[in-house]
Amino acid sequence: MADMLREELVVVRRRWNDAQSARVPLQALRELAIRDDPGGICGPIPRPFLTARAWCDHLGTGDGLHPCDAATAPHELELVILERDNPPDLMVRLRSLRRCR
Repeated sequence: MADMLREELVVVRRRWNDAQSARVPLQALRELAIRDDPGGICGPIPRPFLTARAWCDHLGTGDGLHPCDAATAPHELELVILERDNPPDLMVRLRSLRRCR
């Protein structure tokens, strides 16, 4: 089971309306939560979204998502996980892993 989770990828974005996305291993995501305030997500948000934190060196595809300065890397990012980007069964599991706020 741990091997399966390690290889499963989650599509993430920096903001709910960001055109760019990246894939992050499920195991690299932490502090999953439903956020209804802008916080690290720029601008007002239309509704609460599932968010998670990850280090930028765990981003797979989607190099344009985070322009990284190698001199100060890795950087901690707050990421948004959208239903439209991920399969429904994965979204159910991600929501079950979230912490209450």
